[in-house]
Amino acid sequence: MASDLRLALHGMRGAVRERVPLAPLMHLRIGGPADWFLEPWAEEDVAKAIVACREQDVPLRVLGGGSNVVVADEGVRCAVLAMTNLNRIVRDGNRITAGAGVTLPSLLRATKEVGLAGLEKLTGIPAQVGGAVAMNAGTREGETFEHLVSLTVVDVDGGIAVWGRDRFRATYRDGGLRDAVVVQATWELQPDDPKAIFERFSTSLKRRNATQPVSTRSVGCVFRNPAGDAAGRLIEAAGCKTLRQGGVEVSGMHANYFINEGAGSAADFVALMNEVRARVRSKFGVELEAEVKFWGF
Repeated sequence: MASDLRLALHGMRGAVRERVPLAPLMHLRIGGPADWFLEPWAEEDVAKAIVACREQDVPLRVLGGGSNVVVADEGVRCAVLAMTNLNRIVRDGNRITAGAGVTLPSLLRATKEVGLAGLEKLTGIPAQVGGAVAMNAGTREGETFEHLVSLTVVDVDGGIAVWGRDRFRATYRDGGLRDAVVVQATWELQPDDPKAIFERFSTSLKRRNATQPVSTRSVGCVFRNPAGDAAGRLIEAAGCKTLRQGGVEVSGMHANYFINEGAGSAADFVALMNEVRARVRSKFGVELEAEVKFWGF
């Protein structure tokens, strides 16, 4: 099987590695290895990788910044597609196009420097563009899709297509991509004074740093906010702040963040989720839904 996939990947520019540890690539710093780790060089190479994995019946996962993923301790029996090499940012008038591997902080700096406003609402999200689009990442101020005008995607058959707004199906924390893989995204923004953009950027970052444990090993918000309420409020009111399972603890700053104190495992994380969910259900009759993604479970 290994030799068959390697042969099928012949012609794909970029690195092809086996049994790659994933924990160092995750914000949570938890998880075992991936059977395959693919780092395509360009859009055509992403298409080649997708087709090769489909032909060889190898499951495929796409890795962004690793900021909302929990990987099983045993790892994942699949190929992981990393988009780091797709990292170009291009300006065309008021439009900014970024590759899937561009980090949101890099994108925000670039738009600020050229005086284009609109993405400051995404300040502090530790994601890559592809992942941010896939999950419609956002804050209380706004979401990824707000100023998005087009996406370049690769479908399961390796076809490369450009989607306009009429194809978008984004909802809360879901970009509605189905099986399509984002390789490029374009936003239409508004001209503004770089100093004013920086002030908004700085204000948002200070607010986020003051209310969320952004410098810790976490996956951001663990649970989705129920309609008309906040998961963090429910978790805190259920007495779960600083609750611990093994090496993973509910943050004392924001109860919807779980922190890996250094020796935590994926099993600890799941056990803590189950305990928190049970306590919230018991106290409020609300069933919390996971916002974080799970690989290998």
